[in-house]
Amino acid sequence: MAIRCYIPTTLTALRSTLTDVRGVAPDARGRSLRGEEFEAAEFDAMCIAAALAANAAFDPADTDKADTESIAEAAPARRVIVAYDAPESSPTEPLTDGFDLLTVAEVDMARAASFHLDEDSVWDEAVRRGQESGASAAEDHLGAADLLWYDASELEQLLADAN
Repeated sequence: MAIRCYIPTTLTALRSTLTDVRGVAPDARGRSLRGEEFEAAEFDAMCIAAALAANAAFDPADTDKADTESIAEAAPARRVIVAYDAPESSPTEPLTDGFDLLTVAEVDMARAASFHLDEDSVWDEAVRRGQESGASAAEDHLGAADLLWYDASELEQLLADAN
């Protein structure tokens, strides 16, 4: 049996093999839920992964950007959340109440269920806010926006459209 986790990454990173990544998943108790409660736990795991991806994209400490001027010089790579069916044997560690971090040594894209991205206009606005007001403003903007859902079979088209 697999554990559905949500891997924060970027479109740029998806062009190569993802290795030694971490995904967010409901903990064992959350995975035992059913119905709407299970769906809510899954959605929350995706939201946590989305926040981690936004933080990694805009936080100077995570991206080696010294200040907002650096964000302006090189726009961050667009964030993507990969819904991934990790092997049940994947190492886990507690992240926060109700959620674990799973470590995936190498992502097999055949196990990807879907991809979740920001709309172009939402991402562009986040980059603009990051340039003008800093990482926190960009992250707040992304936190208030919905992600678009793409089937796993659409990966090649997403990568082609990103060129």
